[in-house]
Amino acid sequence: MERVTVHASTVAFDLPVGPRALVLSGRSGRGKSALALELLAIGARLVSDDQTVLHAESGQLIATAPPAIAGLIEWRGVGLLPVAYLEQAPVVAWVDMDRSAQDRLPAPRWHYVLGVRLPCLHLPGHGAVAAGLRQYMLGQAWMAQNERAT
Repeated sequence: MERVTVHASTVAFDLPVGPRALVLSGRSGRGKSALALELLAIGARLVSDDQTVLHAESGQLIATAPPAIAGLIEWRGVGLLPVAYLEQAPVVAWVDMDRSAQDRLPAPRWHYVLGVRLPCLHLPGHGAVAAGLRQYMLGQAWMAQNERAT
């Protein structure tokens, strides 16, 4: 099974269909861990921080943590914090933290990993980012976005 490790933090929300994950990708110092901590504070669960291992299974992208960092998240300036985590979760959306949202109501964007297409979000530079991502996940907005693009 082909696997790829990406520089990203991954969190999941518990939904009626089970946990579904959101990958927070970007260069070092972009705030991936800080955003992941904010999402944990409002109900998300950690899958992996800083590095995420991905593999495709039956057309679905699955995220896991490298064993050496499983259950740890960095709080910059403080250190590594232990946290309960999910061993794996299906990924339903990708956040590109290297790009900021320019349009108020953008057309759907996509990110491809191991042949799997995922909605790709660019975040606004200010505002309720964690709350917006939580609502995106809980409202299953990625499903509506997929339906609009097919």
